[in-house]
Amino acid sequence: MTSADCSMAELQAVLLARDLRDGEKAIVGTNSDVQVAACNLARCRQAPTLWWVSGPGGMVNCNEPVIRSTARTENIAWSEAMMDLPQMVDFIDWKIHFFDFAILGAIQVDRFGNINTVCIGPHDRPKLRGPGTVGISALTALARRFYVVMARHDRGSFPERVDFLNGPGFLDGGASRTDRGLPEGGPKFVLSPFGVFDFEPVSKRMRVKSLNPGVTIEQVQKQTGFELVIDRTPPVTSMPTADELRDLRENVDSTGVLRERRRA
Repeated sequence: MTSADCSMAELQAVLLARDLRDGEKAIVGTNSDVQVAACNLARCRQAPTLWWVSGPGGMVNCNEPVIRSTARTENIAWSEAMMDLPQMVDFIDWKIHFFDFAILGAIQVDRFGNINTVCIGPHDRPKLRGPGTVGISALTALARRFYVVMARHDRGSFPERVDFLNGPGFLDGGASRTDRGLPEGGPKFVLSPFGVFDFEPVSKRMRVKSLNPGVTIEQVQKQTGFELVIDRTPPVTSMPTADELRDLRENVDSTGVLRERRRA
């Protein structure tokens, strides 16, 4: 078993899992294969007391080694606890920094890490409708940090400004997030098929952290709708080890849902 065998979804799950810490609290959404895998992989490796809850279902720490929608009732039997809707609303909408992190997907993310899950094009005449806001606005505003997992990387999905801002990142960059009354926080990493991106500490502009094997700076910049920060020659993304892949496939995703995704 080698890293050359892994899919893009498996790579993203491993990269996220490495950054999660023991004792942290997290929330994931409905369509969250990579997110659930990352949390459970971290739990079976370095973070056994990491605590995650399904936003749509209220199930806490579903440990079945099968990846499925977090809203499915089959998850109940494998979960440590259940939270009802009033509790979920209280945590999501009102408690600053109750959640250490959220892991989110998006249809667009811009140079300051603001995300869009609502629509492409004008709101009244969209070219594409996304899943909507749900609790994303509160999570991006109130969690200590969040991660963004992107299935695509092109100029449409990485525009200079999102078409509809419903998940605040660093707003207009610099100190604009806190200047406008939001608590400290914001995006930590954006993961795309091209690599991993973080944010320059002062300007808060998106920066290349690492590039996946075979991806060039010229390629990623051409497919991005704004100028990326490049501090130095980016390293190659550290691929999954044999042990990480074994844990992922045997203890987290035993039916190979992530393995079936497009190859890395």
